[in-house]
Parts: sequence; C-alpha cells; structure tokens
Amino acid sequence: MSLSNRTIRWMQKHCDVSLAGKTVLITGGNSGVGFKTAETMLHLGAAVILACRDPARAAQAAARLTQDFPGGSVRTVPLDLADFASIDAFAANLPDVDVLINNAGVFHRPGQKTRDGFPLVMGTNYLGVYRLCEAVLPRLLACGHDVTLINTVSLVYKVARVDYARFYRDDGSYARSKLCLARYTAALVQRCAGTNVHVYMTHPGITITGIASHLFGRIYKIACWMPFNSTEKSSLSAAWLLAHPLPEGSIVGPNKLFGGWGYPRRNRVLRRARQGTAELVSFTEAEIRRAAAPASAVQKGRSA
Repeated sequence: MSLSNRTIRWMQKHCDVSLAGKTVLITGGNSGVGFKTAETMLHLGAAVILACRDPARAAQAAARLTQDFPGGSVRTVPLDLADFASIDAFAANLPDVDVLINNAGVFHRPGQKTRDGFPLVMGTNYLGVYRLCEAVLPRLLACGHDVTLINTVSLVYKVARVDYARFYRDDGSYARSKLCLARYTAALVQRCAGTNVHVYMTHPGITITGIASHLFGRIYKIACWMPFNSTEKSSLSAAWLLAHPLPEGSIVGPNKLFGGWGYPRRNRVLRRARQGTAELVSFTEAEIRRAAAPASAVQKGRSA
C-alpha cells in the first residue's frame, strides 16, 4: 500500500467514513493529485474509475493501484476534456457513480488548442468540465441515489478576473479558467438544490506538481524547501469532504498559509466566485453553440 503510515493515521482520525459499496470516478486519475485521490478512495473502500485521456497511462496507473490495493476495484474509461466528442461519448456511457471528482486540468504554453478550436487551458479546465457536467447531469439526477459532484479549482481563482472581450487571452488563463469553474459550480449548486446531486469544490493548495512549477515559477522553487503540500496531502481534501457534512457549494482545501499547504478543512468561498454566474453560463452556452456550428455558418455570421 503506497499511502504513508502518517496519512493512514490521519485518515483514521479525521476521515471516519466508509465508502464500501460506493463508486468514485476521478477525471485525470492517472497521475498527480488525481492518482493519490484514487488511493485515498480505495483506502476508504470505494470502487474507483479512472477517466483519462491516455489509455496507456491509465492502464499503468490502474495496474499500480491494483497492486497496492489487491482487494480493490479499479477500472478505466476514456475521456479527453479537450475534445467535446470524447466528452459526449463518455457521458452517453456513464457508469453508475456515487462520487464524480473533476480533477483533470492543464497548464500550457501559448498556441495550443482543443480539438474544437478553443485555447487549451480555457477549453479544458473550464469549457471541457462545463460540457462534461452538463452532459452527465440529467443521468445523475435520474439515478435514484445521492451523488456528490466535486469540481477542483485552484487558489489562484482569488486573483483572477473575467473579461469577456479578452476571455481567451493567454495571460492569466489558468487562474481565469479556475474562477470560471468556481462560478459555474455556484450555478450548479443553485440548479441542484433539493435534488440528489450535491455539489462542492476542492483545491490542492500549492502542491509539488508540474503545473505548480509552471504556475508559480520561482515560488515553486522556494516551495521545495518549505512545507508546501505533497500530492498525497493535497489528495486528502476529497476524502475529508466526503467524511463531513458541509453546506453545498463549500470549498475544501489546505488549512495553513492562506490555503497554500496543510491538511484539509473548509475554506471560505470568495464573493467573486458567486458573482456573474448567469452571465457566464449564457456566454459559455453561446461559445459552445458557436463551436458546434458548421464552419460555413460561422463564417456567414462573422461576415454579417
């Protein structure tokens, strides 16, 4: 078992919940915080589904998890959040799940695009997750049991701004994508109020991952010498959330240094994450419709 003894002791004390008989689906679960989240879910007794873009890496991750948790159930399904067709195919064959953790995300160099033509960061981290949630929500609402939906945001949503005239600019795109996801989550909370679908957010703090090295630059190098979070410690947010009754729409993340590191607790959701939700949803729907329109119709509309 690859979870550290310290983590196991902490979970025994602070995550007193059994997920036996439950199924947890994790997007991007083949590496980083997603992989460690899969380990914590297996430790709590859940069956785990890894929804990943790369089938080979997903199979390798599943093999490692099966070796470390020989009594556990691990399987994989294909899902590329940078491809609406992949998202739709995934949603059409969605397995019965009790927990859906939207963990997958990217940080990129300028110029990369999704298959549908959107800049990669916004197209994956926000538009892809939006498309996924909208596609699976009817099935989750009709499944006949409670479902917990967790969207993974980031600390940097606190410094982001949404300017629709410059929505896809590369500068600040990662933070903007996470603020948009937080606002969309707030909209989902309102839509799902009183239903069997319960919506929350987590964030990993400043975690020693590849995204952190790009996102925080020199701060990341300093972090190597400071007690910022390992992927294992950051992965505990989902487990802690599932073990504690929280108001819907809550965000869970590290409890030290403004949420940068430490063990999880409920954090404060900033007002900016609850503002402008209707405008954002309207803009997003228009952008998705535009992407789906035939190229000739789009060109005609631009020429009008």
